[in-house]
Amino acid sequence: MNKHLQQLIQIAQIDKEADALVPVMQQKHENLDKLLATKHEHIATQSHLAEEKEEKLQAIARNEAAITENNAKLESITQRIKDGCSDREARTLAIEEDLAKEQIKHANNEIERINKELDSIPPKEQEISQALIELESTIQEEQAKVDEAVKEIAQEQQAIFAKKEKCIATMDQNIIVFYEKIRKWAKNTSVVPITRQACGGCFIRLNDRLLGEIIHSNSITTCPHCGRILYAQS
Repeated sequence: MNKHLQQLIQIAQIDKEADALVPVMQQKHENLDKLLATKHEHIATQSHLAEEKEEKLQAIARNEAAITENNAKLESITQRIKDGCSDREARTLAIEEDLAKEQIKHANNEIERINKELDSIPPKEQEISQALIELESTIQEEQAKVDEAVKEIAQEQQAIFAKKEKCIATMDQNIIVFYEKIRKWAKNTSVVPITRQACGGCFIRLNDRLLGEIIHSNSITTCPHCGRILYAQS
């Protein structure tokens, strides 16, 4: 087998080793990411409860203002009746009085209802706060585990990169550039073996003449269909 082809197979294998560590790194972060996502959900719920409480307090304030306004109306109506008025005006004032009383009753009912809803918020806030305290402790423990695991993986990566650099130093740089161009789109299938007389990357059958060239030639050959570098398995 061509020396340069052997080197390409070797460097492709090194790249596979390096790339295989990426999902391992992601897996180490997976549980921590879930915990952080839960934390963000709790914080969002906390914020929503605070907004809900503020909205309800404002609603109570509006209803209290309505009660004050309608009480003032009732006092005004009472005074106007005392001062004397026609029967027609008295009937009109009576309607206004009933309306003001109804609005006061409605406002009081709303305040009572809203206060009950407000009473349900503090227990929820306490529950969320307690959950966040416990979660923060779990996150710190998980973060420590992840940091240690990532450190070990980083050391493995450095060892692989060093091995690749050592390999590259002995290779023809034009071949390296050629390989890296293919790797940009083919990733870990840049250099593939012939399998059942077909390209190990695109799996399209190769003709007999090309198969013969790959087996007997010392040149680097690419698949005519996909462009991957091919080699015959011994």
